[in-house]
Amino acid sequence: MTRLKQLLLPTLLVCIVSCTNKPGHTYAIKDFRKSLQPFLFTIVSKGIVTYHDNSQMEGITDNELIRLGKSENPVLRATALEEMLDRSSFNYFDIVMNHLDDTAIVATDNGEFGIGFEMVSDYLLGRTRWETFRARNETIERVLTKHNYLRSAYTILLQLEPQEKYYPYIKDMATRPRRIDPFDSSELRFGDIEYALYGLAKFKKKEDIPFIKHKLAKHAWELSDISFQLMKEYPDTAYLDVLQSYHRRQFYRFSGNRPHGFSGFYADRAAPEDFIQALVVQRNDRSAKLLDTMLTNLTTYTCMPDKETIINEVIKEIWKHPCPAYARLREIIKPKAEQLFKGQIDIEMEPTKAPIDTTRENIGWY
Repeated sequence: MTRLKQLLLPTLLVCIVSCTNKPGHTYAIKDFRKSLQPFLFTIVSKGIVTYHDNSQMEGITDNELIRLGKSENPVLRATALEEMLDRSSFNYFDIVMNHLDDTAIVATDNGEFGIGFEMVSDYLLGRTRWETFRARNETIERVLTKHNYLRSAYTILLQLEPQEKYYPYIKDMATRPRRIDPFDSSELRFGDIEYALYGLAKFKKKEDIPFIKHKLAKHAWELSDISFQLMKEYPDTAYLDVLQSYHRRQFYRFSGNRPHGFSGFYADRAAPEDFIQALVVQRNDRSAKLLDTMLTNLTTYTCMPDKETIINEVIKEIWKHPCPAYARLREIIKPKAEQLFKGQIDIEMEPTKAPIDTTRENIGWY
C-alpha cells in the first residue's frame, strides 16, 4: 500500500497542476467525433506527451487539431500543438506566439532520460523551428518581456548577446524566487537561476558582482557547469570565496558521472574540469594555494573516481595559464606537463565563420 501511494502521488500532483486552464481551454473529448475519441482517450490515459503512430495522427484534420489545441486537457493540447508543427498547412510562428501563456505542466517522454515535467509553452518552444532568425528573435523578445516565468526564458540566456533593453528583465529573473516544479520542495529551483546569473554577468556591470557572488555562495554546494562557465568567462576575485567553498564542500564528492555525457538524471551537476578551469583563470596567490592543495589531496585520495584524469587536468590548466602566482607550481609540475603536451602543436588559426543556414529546420530555440 505504501508503494502504491508513492506511485500515485506524482501522478496526482501533475493532475492538480495541469488542470489550470485559461479561458478558451474548453473542448472536452466528447466534443470530438466518436471515431476519434478512443485515440484521444488513449493519449489522456497515458498521461505523457510522447510519440504517436503517424497514421493515427494523420487522421486528425487541421480543424480538429486547432480545437485540440484548446482542449481542457493539457496533454491533448501539447500533443496537438506538436502535430501542428509537423504540418506545412500551419503557420509555425503564429502557433508559438499564440500559446506562450499555456502554463499547465505536463509529463513528457525524454527517451533514455526518463520522464520530465514541462509547461506546455516550454514544450512547444523546444520543438518549434522558425523560418528566419528575425522571427525567432521576435519570439525571444516576447518571452523575455511578457513570459519570463517560462524555463525557456532562462535557458535562452546562454546564447543571447547582452542587450540593454533586456537588462531589467534578466535582473528580475535572477532576483525572484524560482519554484515551479511540483516535486521540488526547495526554496529555489537554483538550476534556472544560474542561467539568469550568467545572463546578468554578460553585461559586465561591476555593481552586479556582489549580488552574483551572494547567490553563488548561498548555493555553493549545488553549482552546475553554468556557474563555473560564468566564473571562467567573467572572472573576478570576488568569486574566489565561492570557489573555495565549493572545493571544501563538493569537489571531492564527484561521483564519476560528468554532466556532459549521457548519464541522465544520475550525472553530477558539474564536472571537476568545470571547477578547475574556473579556478585557474583567477591567476593570483589564493588560486595558486588552492591548486597546490588540490594536487596534494588528489594524490593521497584513494576513492576519487577518474583521479588521474582530474590530476592531469589540473596540471594542464596550470601550464596553459602562466603567471607569476603559478611560477612555483609550474616548476613542480614541469616534467609531467611536458610529458602531457609532448607531440602537441599549438597552431593559432583565424576563426572561420561558417555560412548561416537560415532554413527553418535549423533555427531552433537551443
